[in-house]
Amino acid sequence: MGYAVVDVETTGFAARGSDRVVEVAVVGLDDAGRVTDEWCTLLNPGRDLGPQHVHRIRAADVWHAPTFAQAAGAVAARLADRVVVAHNLSFDARFLTAEFARAGVDLPVTGLCTMRLADRYLPDRAGRSLAACCAAIGVVLGSAHSALHDARATARLFAHYLGFGVPAAEPVPRLPLADDVVEVRRGTGVPASHRPELVTLVRGDRVVFTGRMHAPREEWVDRAASVGLVNQGHVTRATRLVVAADPFTLSSKARRARAYRVPIVSEEDFAGMLDSLGVTAPAKDHRTGWRRGY
Repeated sequence: MGYAVVDVETTGFAARGSDRVVEVAVVGLDDAGRVTDEWCTLLNPGRDLGPQHVHRIRAADVWHAPTFAQAAGAVAARLADRVVVAHNLSFDARFLTAEFARAGVDLPVTGLCTMRLADRYLPDRAGRSLAACCAAIGVVLGSAHSALHDARATARLFAHYLGFGVPAAEPVPRLPLADDVVEVRRGTGVPASHRPELVTLVRGDRVVFTGRMHAPREEWVDRAASVGLVNQGHVTRATRLVVAADPFTLSSKARRARAYRVPIVSEEDFAGMLDSLGVTAPAKDHRTGWRRGY
């Protein structure tokens, strides 16, 4: 039978709402807890990537990645005839079940949760997190919030549990789905280098900002306004430019901009455009830390 240790990275917490899986990993174990295979791919969620500062996945990385619907057969094949294992299984199972349902596949995901089993096998752990549980048995969690690294660490944690015996659980049934999809790993799905379109801005041009940028949004709005640019809340055909935290973003603003052929640039590119107009970042008052002129 064996086990399928899974981990997913997502755009948020609303599995049955607007959030999606952006990375899924499956590490196969035999009945003794030995690794038999591993598989991982990024997924194109068709929307913005959510908390990129947490999972560290760039929009460029998922640009050519498969959607979950395209990868559904490959995921199902790696779960088939195995018991699913995950740390905080309810989270991963909820997202996988919802994604399968969107792909037209009825596959409720159940299994064993290493977080819940920790109460039995790790009574002296420091907490319930994967890092805390792994630390209790001397396993180093290499890169948290990377699906493959988390799945590998969970597999080692579960192998430790197996030494003491674990509860029985039902394996996932095999489904007649095509299981061939090319894996897209982190750092391998980046498209050709992005060369921003040169845009000459003039007073009255409408600019839209999207994403969580390094500088505060208000600062960019103020700098744009100082040369007569108009901050626009949404993209229209009249929009001159979209400034994005990630120029490859799949946000609704970016999708509409591409449909209207509105250029999308990074905040660094935009700063250069403002510099060419003679606009510099406002200085801070050394006593208060506030930017002068606010």
